[in-house]
Amino acid sequence: MAAAGGHIQRLRDEATCSICLDYFKDPVTIPECGHNFCRSCLVLFWGESEAEASCPQCRERVQRRSLVSNRQLANVAEIVKNLSLQEGKEEGGKGGVCEKHQEPLKLFCKVHKTPICVVCDKSKEHENHKVIPLEEAFQEYKGEICHRLEILRKEREEILAHQADLGQGKQRPPCKCLCCY
Repeated sequence: MAAAGGHIQRLRDEATCSICLDYFKDPVTIPECGHNFCRSCLVLFWGESEAEASCPQCRERVQRRSLVSNRQLANVAEIVKNLSLQEGKEEGGKGGVCEKHQEPLKLFCKVHKTPICVVCDKSKEHENHKVIPLEEAFQEYKGEICHRLEILRKEREEILAHQADLGQGKQRPPCKCLCCY
């Protein structure tokens, strides 16, 4: 099972743009070096200037107008995205993947009280938040739930004992409310 997870992660990596760190959207290939990026990411990376451009990954000089659409990569990225979402649903919330970044949910934001991925952790939304590993948060909450369950068990025992006393004919102290008169 662990080996399958490694292959799936490699597939995710191959279907991800190295600029936006998200699955490819309208991917293009730079013919000079063969690297792939989202078209919009390259446009933003290169800016408005008509000066010479370079590949964001290997820095090779490239012709701006030589970009080639890569439909096969777009199809593969869509398949990987759907597989990742399906994998998250099958895990039933145990881990899963981030809907925004398609990364595994391995961390827990204590401020928002929600699982997050490593990309979310680096975002401004969680910038100064206390973030811990998801497994550690699981153990903390499990301990808190067990403690509260123990309190509820004791209260239940007291209620059952009180009901048993009432059932054995022990008189209840007189009620002072108007509805009992």
